[in-house]
Amino acid sequence: MRPISEAEQRILGRLLSVEFDGVQELRAQAAHVSGAEPNCACGCPSITPTIDRSLALPANGPRVLPVELQELERQNGIERTVICFLDGDGYLANLECVFYDDAIDEWPQAAECAVLVRDSERYLNAVHLPGGAQVSPQESGDHWVSFEIEPNGFSAATWSGWRETYSAGGDLTARVFTK
Repeated sequence: MRPISEAEQRILGRLLSVEFDGVQELRAQAAHVSGAEPNCACGCPSITPTIDRSLALPANGPRVLPVELQELERQNGIERTVICFLDGDGYLANLECVFYDDAIDEWPQAAECAVLVRDSERYLNAVHLPGGAQVSPQESGDHWVSFEIEPNGFSAATWSGWRETYSAGGDLTARVFTK
């Protein structure tokens, strides 16, 4: 086991920066990470954090956190995603950096990642952009079924048939019915 790095702490902090069920317990767990163990042979920076369980309570919720980080821009490669899993006892178990091209042992810059918030069926309900804006589908109760990075923003298709495009600042720039 080695100490958790500052980059890993920033990634975990950004991932837990939004509200969802169980996040308070997970924030307490993150505050009591005593080390980390690399857990992947592909060359990515994925880790298993070690948590002092006597100082932090388990979290209730799904094994895959309802939030993930999405890198919005990457020089010399395809943007990465960071997801996090809990073990069967409700403790942080795997902080995984997902590559869609050749893996390197480097985390995305946490401050430059969007936080994607999903519901219990894994549909996308909100995006927290690096600049602080929170964006949700335009129709109340709708959710996005896709997320695509665009130059200077992102696009997402809604369950109800709309394709919504947003600027990097969170402003709606286009909305087209596609069904």
